[in-house]
Amino acid sequence: MTIRVFDLVGELCMTHEDGEIVHKALLEAFKRGENVELDFDKTRIFVTAFFNASVGQLLEKSTKEELLSRLTFINLPPAAVDALRHSLQNAEEYYHDPAFREALDKILGDLSQSQ
Repeated sequence: MTIRVFDLVGELCMTHEDGEIVHKALLEAFKRGENVELDFDKTRIFVTAFFNASVGQLLEKSTKEELLSRLTFINLPPAAVDALRHSLQNAEEYYHDPAFREALDKILGDLSQSQ
């Protein structure tokens, strides 16, 4: 199955909310047992928050290898590759390394209290 990101959120892949829309579509396809091509044709601006919400949180219940065996990225502009890679790396560490998760949660908690 192909999910066209542009059809769901338009050309800008910037917000957590847009990522959630794509995440929901991915979950529905995976629940049906489908493999997915995530097509980024016509998209042009990307931030890590979008990838955290759309793809990164899928690593909560699977390994990166398991996820990437069911999910492929097509027409992903070079400008998006680093943001996607960074998101997947952080999500993998967060969900699968308790010490990393504890340290990050503490830092984020401290930051939110200081503001």
